[in-house]
Amino acid sequence: MGVFGSSRQAAVVIAVVVVGLVAAGAATGLPGGDSQPTGEAVLDDVEQRYDDAETLTGTAEVTVENDSETEDATVDFAFAEPDKFRFVIENDDATSEVGSNGGVVWAVGDEKSVAREIPADGEYDDHEGMTEPIGENVSADVVETTDLDGEEAYVVELTPTDEAAEKYQDAEATLWVSTDDARVLQMTATDGDTETTVVVTDQQFDVSVHDSTFEPPEDRVSVTTSETYDSFEGLQEATDLDVPSYDGDFETATEISQADGQAVIQEYATDDGAVQVITATGAADRLGEVEEGTSVTVDGEDATAVEREDRSTVFWTDGEVTTGVVVEGSVDDAIAVAEEIR
Repeated sequence: MGVFGSSRQAAVVIAVVVVGLVAAGAATGLPGGDSQPTGEAVLDDVEQRYDDAETLTGTAEVTVENDSETEDATVDFAFAEPDKFRFVIENDDATSEVGSNGGVVWAVGDEKSVAREIPADGEYDDHEGMTEPIGENVSADVVETTDLDGEEAYVVELTPTDEAAEKYQDAEATLWVSTDDARVLQMTATDGDTETTVVVTDQQFDVSVHDSTFEPPEDRVSVTTSETYDSFEGLQEATDLDVPSYDGDFETATEISQADGQAVIQEYATDDGAVQVITATGAADRLGEVEEGTSVTVDGEDATAVEREDRSTVFWTDGEVTTGVVVEGSVDDAIAVAEEIR
């Protein structure tokens, strides 16, 4: 794995800079003299500059290096209020994209693609990761005013305060902020042995950005949605699948839908442990490739069994529908459950 770790980490770096999130919770900076503002004042201006923008597009060059490795990437970014974003991250090895249209968050890479519906309550952990690395306890000092590629810029040093979380105590960052309009022009950040440099080469505020910019690419990724049910009757009424019931204490069921099929996972509690009953379309090919599966018979029909440590799975396919059971126990235990629902 490279020093970027993942395309999302590169995207986080850019989001932190260009959206002005570095200003969140900044403590009062020391006065820099009559000719320059305090660090807090500069960051307030940065935050206001980006908060006032309905849209933002641009490009940044990112360099991440540690003692043994250096990686470079070009990141094109786009934001639109209230909750749409897209990053295209390109380096020598690959191109990847991450984004959200406000209802779906998605990522596309060379080896893996994923898209998931954002819960209606707005709670989505991956979004929190875009602000969480900054923390809310930093101090800001304007250390000088300098020329950066023909633009006058404040140089603002950010350091954690004593109240910052322990994992951020070694982090330091420097921002170059335009004295003209509070744009972030450049950033360097160090965290232990890793240094990240971001040079924002282009920024455009309040330009027209078409909604299609933020949609997941249909040819590369299918959207995953899910619904949960707290009763078998509610599940049975809502799903198009013909789901079997099991003589255990029904706990919950989750219905997952993708472009290539859907699945229902029912969870039951029994005296012998938890039991899952799975009904799925579009799953036969994937389940058929399970390694080390053994042929068994359920209700006189062929099925496949897989045993992993203290869990066993038995599944079979009728037409386009694959049904399976997962139990805490042996293959014989799984067959016994399967006999009851087949």
